Amino acid sequence: MASSGRSRTGGHSAMATDEGFGVDDDASVEAVLDRIDDAVYALDTDWRFTFCNEHAADLLAVDPEELLGETLWEAFPETTNGRVGKEFRTAMETGETTRFDIYYDPLARWFSVRAHPSDTGLTVVFRDLAEEGGRDLDLQRKQRLFEAVFEQTEDALIVADGDRRITDLNPAAESLFGYATSEVAGQPVSTLYGEPIGEESEPPRSGDQLYVLTYERADGTTFEGETLSTTLTGPNGAALATLASIRDVSSRMAYERQIEARNDALRRFHAITTDEERSFEATVEAMLGLGVDYLDVDIGIFASIDADEYVVEATASDSAPIDAGDSFDLSATYCERVAAAGKPITFTNGSDGEPADSQVYGTDGLRTYLGVPVVVDDTLYGTLCFAAHDDRDEPFSDGDTAFAQIAAQWLGAELSSNAFETKLTALNETARQLMAAESRDEIAEITTERAEAVLDLPLTGVWWYDDDRDELMPATQTAAAAELIDEQPTFQEGDAVAWEVYTDGEPRVYDDLTDAEELHNEETVFGSEVLVPLGDHGVLITGATTAHAFSETDRTLIDVLAATVTAALDQAEREAILRETQGDLEAANEELALLNQVVRHDIKNDVAVILGHGQSLADRLDDDSADALQPVLRAATHITDITETVGEFLDVLGGDAEPALESIDLAAVVTDECRKARDTYENADIRIDDAFPIGVEVAATELLSSVFRNLITNAVTHNDKPTPEVTISGEERGDSVVVHVADNGPGIPEDRRDEIFGRGERGLQSPGSGIGLYLVDTLVKIYDGDIEISDNDPEGSVFTLTLRKAEAAA
Repeated sequence: MASSGRSRTGGHSAMATDEGFGVDDDASVEAVLDRIDDAVYALDTDWRFTFCNEHAADLLAVDPEELLGETLWEAFPETTNGRVGKEFRTAMETGETTRFDIYYDPLARWFSVRAHPSDTGLTVVFRDLAEEGGRDLDLQRKQRLFEAVFEQTEDALIVADGDRRITDLNPAAESLFGYATSEVAGQPVSTLYGEPIGEESEPPRSGDQLYVLTYERADGTTFEGETLSTTLTGPNGAALATLASIRDVSSRMAYERQIEARNDALRRFHAITTDEERSFEATVEAMLGLGVDYLDVDIGIFASIDADEYVVEATASDSAPIDAGDSFDLSATYCERVAAAGKPITFTNGSDGEPADSQVYGTDGLRTYLGVPVVVDDTLYGTLCFAAHDDRDEPFSDGDTAFAQIAAQWLGAELSSNAFETKLTALNETARQLMAAESRDEIAEITTERAEAVLDLPLTGVWWYDDDRDELMPATQTAAAAELIDEQPTFQEGDAVAWEVYTDGEPRVYDDLTDAEELHNEETVFGSEVLVPLGDHGVLITGATTAHAFSETDRTLIDVLAATVTAALDQAEREAILRETQGDLEAANEELALLNQVVRHDIKNDVAVILGHGQSLADRLDDDSADALQPVLRAATHITDITETVGEFLDVLGGDAEPALESIDLAAVVTDECRKARDTYENADIRIDDAFPIGVEVAATELLSSVFRNLITNAVTHNDKPTPEVTISGEERGDSVVVHVADNGPGIPEDRRDEIFGRGERGLQSPGSGIGLYLVDTLVKIYDGDIEISDNDPEGSVFTLTLRKAEAAA
């Protein structure tokens, strides 16, 4: 809008002076401002228009007469909270000129603006940038740059308008989608989607977040595109266009899905193989089922190979007619190639080597196959394979093969472990047989027989060390070893490895005997050999005709066998020495028993003579002389007691380790021994308590009388009173009977109560041998009883015996 209106206000002079024009009259100011090329308007401190030149009125499309007196915010409301208002307020607040470029949406123009603040208001000078050639050139340069980037970028770029309709495709997008821009221009962006997009899954209109969509090409094929879209907006925030950058990530996504599928399969594999509730057979079937599912095939087979026979151990299949227990000629299987190559074999579109006129695995043929070897202890056991009737679209990946190999390795380890446990169990039985053997020749025979039968070591022999000849002499060999070597050699110092093994006490393993030094026989038929020492007894040698025949498991089992054989030999040697010693002891015991009988008989006879003549002599002497003779008679009586005790003691030692216990009437034994003691010790007061239990039988032997005789004798002879007193009391306590033998003697110090039951203990300076109390303690233990010592009140000691009732012992 153009206008010729002029403003004639007093504010002009002030504005002009502030701007430095140097004129005084209004006409001059107007003339100057009208002649300048820039658009100019002025605002007072209340933001009211006080001046607007013709150029400004034209650019702003306003009538200057109507504009003067209005505030900036009334005339142009959009500036109130926009950038213009912000910049103007800042200029007035700081007193500093501000410069900025702005796109003014109502007029659809770019302006370059300068605002000069003063004490009286603000003078605004602006110009239309479209009128400047330099600005046009810069915009053209930027446009050409954008077009070059748009055309040459490798990513597909799609431009859509605010309604999300396609306006342009760059060459990369045309190539990726197979459309020319003209074919899809004006079409919704959704035309390029490979699957419907609902409101909930609508891709974002703008942002820095990548997302993946499925797109469809012109030929109907689809791909997964990693997408980043940006919305271009105008100054008022309205969407002008959308730019989307798309990159085909189908291969990457497929690879990631493949990795995730493999990781998921491995997680499931771990869960299956670590489930302790499953048996080995159930675990193998579950593992095969997992492989069929993961590899998307029809059947999984685990089979063993024995010579040319292929035996199916386990299968997982929904359709193939192959079951566990089926067997085929190895040549009629694809696994023959796996066994021959010792590595994985795969094909996905039929096998070139498939027999033309024969069924494979008993079927009409399989078009897809992945097979891997199963190795147990370095030896081929069989194969693990997965197959399908139809071709496979994609070849098996390295991850697919790795899964099958991991499964095969697990199978090999489990089979090895199971075989090892089975052989260890068999070795336990072998150990029992070896420990029952009585001679080393018997041990040698068992060793070679079990090495062949249990450990599958048919070429095994044992050599004993001969001390007289200082040589290792052959003891026995397996039949297979004897067939290979007619005459087994002897080994001497310096001429064989076997001798070094024996003297060093360290085993030797030769995986390849061609590498061994100091061979006894340079022309040996063996390819590998294991030599293990048998302690000081000899050497165990096992061999094979091939090199590298022994696995780590074999070596471990051989070591276990050798250790068991050595222990059996040590035991047999000890038992031989024990038998010899036992024979000597039995002979000595027989002689001792005979001597005991003779000595006891002679002593008792001689003492009887002494007592008879001594008592006869005492009867003929006066009282003083008779009293002097009494010590001699007591000594003779004591000799008789000791002789009886020693005899009983020897009977205990020479008898069975656990003599049979009988039912013994306790009161009868105690009463009889008290009567005998009174006859022997006339000056002693020996009595039985009235409450002593009557009619109670205890578990003991006939030597129970010796227990009470020795306790009574000890109580009297170790008593320092003129009249020794001995009281025997007792009571029943459940399954036991407790008997107390109390005296009025000097007592026994507490720190010596355990000692007096020891062998050879002489008591409190007793002239006796002390063997009586040792016999008492021994017999009570045999009767499964107990004996204790305590103080008597007011003086003396109490021996307390606890004996089991016969009915409880039974």
